[in-house]
Amino acid sequence: MKANKIEQPHRARRVLAVAVAEAIVLAAMVVGFGKLRDLYLEQCVLKDVSAQVSIKSGKMVKADVIAENLGLKPGVNLAKIDFKHGREDLLKRIPTLRSVSITRHLPDKLSITAEERIPVAKMGLRGRREPTGRVVDEEGVVFPCLRGTQLLPTIVETSPATAIGNKLKERSLSALRLILACREPKNSELQVLNVDTAKPDYLMATLGGSYARVKITWEGIDEPGSHGYDGLAARLSNLKKAMHTEAAIGVKLWNATMPDKIFADTERTN
Repeated sequence: MKANKIEQPHRARRVLAVAVAEAIVLAAMVVGFGKLRDLYLEQCVLKDVSAQVSIKSGKMVKADVIAENLGLKPGVNLAKIDFKHGREDLLKRIPTLRSVSITRHLPDKLSITAEERIPVAKMGLRGRREPTGRVVDEEGVVFPCLRGTQLLPTIVETSPATAIGNKLKERSLSALRLILACREPKNSELQVLNVDTAKPDYLMATLGGSYARVKITWEGIDEPGSHGYDGLAARLSNLKKAMHTEAAIGVKLWNATMPDKIFADTERTN
């Protein structure tokens, strides 16, 4: 019994010594990791933007604009930047950009590739002749652009117009579908100059060359997504057939609002 009583204090002291040793080791590891982290962070500091950051951009949004919006400037630590949030914020603030990819090259280098939207139509406003400075891409996103857009077809909206950064909806989206459909090789003869969205029952398109106008609607015209394209394709096919007949000479207004029937009016109708 006496021997056991003597061994217990020794055992307690050994356990305490081990715990103290482990605590010292753990503290040393924490300090060591902290110093290593500090050394790593020191290597991630951006000192020369042009040397450490590679940005591939387009014609409309310059590289320095992208760098500024991402907060890339001398003294910034790349390891402390939330690039996911920065990328999302950049796309919201600059709708001209379709996509942005950001790749870090540890420890202190960065490569950025920005893809711009390509305008397929200008956005006009009924009652206004001067350019609005708005265009739209194939995805239906409206963004600002004036340079090189003079020959693009125009979608004429009624007020309120689709704001920059938003997507087209309802008849404006249908007008875009019509323009895109007429850009397909099989419909190349249907050169659309503009599409007016003012009428509730149909779109009014003006064609190049003859400057004939076309009242047109189709099944599923206001359906979202890709629905309704079959009805549009059938309507355009019938329109082309009608335009190839002898009766097409002198036609100023085509009526393509009825299934399987195309009507022609040789008079100038408002």
